[in-house]
Amino acid sequence: MTKFIFVRHGEPTYDEVEKLGFIGSGLDLAPLTDKGIMEVKETAKNKIFENSDILIASPYTRTMQTASIIASKWGLDINVELLLHEWLPDMTYTYKESEKFRENLKIAREEWENYQNDPSFKFSDKYETLENVRKRGLSVLEKYCDYDKVIVVAHLIFISMFFKDKIKLKTGEFIVTTSEELEKNFDFHPKKLKKH
Repeated sequence: MTKFIFVRHGEPTYDEVEKLGFIGSGLDLAPLTDKGIMEVKETAKNKIFENSDILIASPYTRTMQTASIIASKWGLDINVELLLHEWLPDMTYTYKESEKFRENLKIAREEWENYQNDPSFKFSDKYETLENVRKRGLSVLEKYCDYDKVIVVAHLIFISMFFKDKIKLKTGEFIVTTSEELEKNFDFHPKKLKKH
């Protein structure tokens, strides 16, 4: 059985990327705030991370900064997994400000609640379906089931896809699940690969 420790990235700031005029996925270059760095440093002290085998992370700046703080504390390398990225709120990659992201986030959360009540609910086609977020995430986690303890640094919506109940996870916080729970609740098929 593999224990997955999901860590939500620290608090980010979009001020600089918006000031520079970045749009779409360019907004994902936003770094952590000083507060975000401090909250992750505090989280990294938790003994739950002791004896972790590997740390995998989303490729976004906020997750990579978070991962580097935890990896440094526990002497781990970081494996970047492209499919651990956050839910895509605009499949055209053209949204220009974090407000648009927040608007779409609100819509997605409402749709997710509708989906939880009615699995046949049809999502909007303007952004990535939350079911797709779960599928791509599970495909990544399946590759790490030969390890005993895996730290996964990612995003709130992404992390919430692996829990049946609604979760509240503040920036810099973590939550745990296991490969057995994922197999029981989702279409999860651990691959038995040789550890490196």
